[in-house]
Amino acid sequence: MARFDFIVLSRCTPGKEKEFEDWYINQHLVDVCKIDGVVGARITQLQFQKVYELDAPQWGYLTFYTLDCDDPQPILDEIDRVKGTDEMPLSPYLNREGLLQAIGKEIGSYP
Repeated sequence: MARFDFIVLSRCTPGKEKEFEDWYINQHLVDVCKIDGVVGARITQLQFQKVYELDAPQWGYLTFYTLDCDDPQPILDEIDRVKGTDEMPLSPYLNREGLLQAIGKEIGSYP
Protein backbone atom coordinates (compact mmCIF):
# COMPACT_ATOMS: atom_id res chain seq x y z
CA MET A 1 0.00 0.00 0.00
CA ALA A 2 1.28 3.47 -0.86
CA ARG A 3 1.24 6.61 1.25
CA PHE A 4 -0.07 9.85 -0.19
CA ASP A 5 -0.25 13.41 1.11
CA PHE A 6 -3.47 15.24 0.34
CA ILE A 7 -2.77 18.95 0.78
CA VAL A 8 -5.34 21.74 0.87
CA LEU A 9 -4.67 25.48 0.79
CA SER A 10 -7.70 27.36 2.06
CA ARG A 11 -8.90 30.60 3.58
CA CYS A 12 -11.89 31.88 5.46
CA THR A 13 -14.15 34.89 5.71
CA PRO A 14 -12.10 37.74 7.23
CA GLY A 15 -12.97 38.27 10.87
CA LYS A 16 -14.31 34.71 11.24
CA GLU A 17 -10.98 32.98 11.85
CA LYS A 18 -11.90 31.72 15.34
CA GLU A 19 -15.15 30.13 14.14
CA PHE A 20 -13.47 28.71 11.05
CA GLU A 21 -10.57 27.21 13.01
CA ASP A 22 -12.95 25.71 15.58
CA TRP A 23 -14.97 24.04 12.81
CA TYR A 24 -11.87 22.85 10.96
CA ILE A 25 -10.09 21.41 14.00
CA ASN A 26 -13.04 19.98 15.92
CA GLN A 27 -15.36 18.93 13.08
CA HIS A 28 -13.82 18.80 9.63
CA LEU A 29 -10.57 17.00 10.41
CA VAL A 30 -12.54 14.42 12.40
CA ASP A 31 -15.08 13.95 9.60
CA VAL A 32 -12.43 13.50 6.91
CA CYS A 33 -10.51 11.00 9.08
CA LYS A 34 -13.65 8.84 9.29
CA ILE A 35 -13.18 8.01 5.61
CA ASP A 36 -11.48 4.68 5.01
CA GLY A 37 -7.87 5.24 3.96
CA VAL A 38 -7.44 8.64 5.65
CA VAL A 39 -5.08 7.89 8.53
CA GLY A 40 -4.16 11.34 9.79
CA ALA A 41 -4.74 15.07 9.45
CA ARG A 42 -3.34 18.35 10.65
CA ILE A 43 -3.95 21.99 9.87
CA THR A 44 -1.47 24.84 10.09
CA GLN A 45 -2.01 28.58 9.96
CA LEU A 46 0.16 30.05 7.21
CA GLN A 47 2.74 32.53 8.40
CA PHE A 48 4.41 33.18 5.03
CA GLN A 49 3.38 32.89 1.41
CA LYS A 50 5.43 33.74 -1.65
CA VAL A 51 3.86 33.22 -5.06
CA TYR A 52 5.88 33.25 -8.27
CA GLU A 53 4.23 34.50 -11.46
CA LEU A 54 0.76 33.39 -10.43
CA ASP A 55 -2.29 35.40 -9.57
CA ALA A 56 -3.09 33.53 -6.36
CA PRO A 57 -5.12 34.46 -3.30
CA GLN A 58 -3.58 34.90 0.12
CA TRP A 59 -4.33 31.53 1.65
CA GLY A 60 -4.59 31.39 5.42
CA TYR A 61 -4.36 27.67 6.11
CA LEU A 62 -2.46 24.62 4.94
CA THR A 63 -3.98 21.23 5.74
CA PHE A 64 -2.22 17.90 5.41
CA TYR A 65 -4.12 14.62 5.21
CA THR A 66 -2.24 11.33 5.17
CA LEU A 67 -3.74 8.66 2.92
CA ASP A 68 -2.80 4.98 2.98
CA CYS A 69 -4.15 3.41 -0.20
CA ASP A 70 -3.23 2.09 -3.60
CA ASP A 71 -5.22 4.79 -5.39
CA PRO A 72 -6.34 8.08 -3.77
CA GLN A 73 -9.20 8.66 -6.24
CA PRO A 74 -11.82 6.60 -4.34
CA ILE A 75 -11.01 8.58 -1.19
CA LEU A 76 -11.45 11.88 -3.06
CA ASP A 77 -14.70 10.57 -4.54
CA GLU A 78 -15.99 9.72 -1.06
CA ILE A 79 -15.04 13.15 0.27
CA ASP A 80 -16.88 14.75 -2.66
CA ARG A 81 -19.89 12.51 -2.02
CA VAL A 82 -20.29 13.46 1.65
CA LYS A 83 -19.05 17.07 1.79
CA GLY A 84 -21.84 19.50 2.52
CA THR A 85 -24.05 16.73 3.97
CA ASP A 86 -24.84 15.85 7.59
CA GLU A 87 -21.86 13.45 7.43
CA MET A 88 -19.47 16.30 6.60
CA PRO A 89 -21.01 19.75 7.11
CA LEU A 90 -19.06 22.65 5.66
CA SER A 91 -18.41 25.89 7.46
CA PRO A 92 -20.25 28.95 6.14
CA TYR A 93 -16.93 30.76 6.67
CA LEU A 94 -14.95 28.58 4.26
CA ASN A 95 -14.03 30.70 1.24
CA ARG A 96 -13.80 28.20 -1.62
CA GLU A 97 -12.64 30.80 -4.15
CA GLY A 98 -9.03 29.95 -4.93
CA LEU A 99 -9.07 26.80 -2.79
CA LEU A 100 -6.25 24.54 -3.90
CA GLN A 101 -6.01 20.77 -3.48
CA ALA A 102 -3.05 18.57 -4.42
CA ILE A 103 -2.04 14.96 -3.88
CA GLY A 104 1.51 13.73 -3.80
CA LYS A 105 2.80 10.18 -3.52
CA GLU A 106 5.54 9.76 -0.95
CA ILE A 107 8.81 8.74 -2.61
CA GLY A 108 11.22 9.36 0.25
CA SER A 109 11.73 11.00 3.61
CA TYR A 110 14.44 12.02 6.03
CA PRO A 111 15.24 11.23 8.85
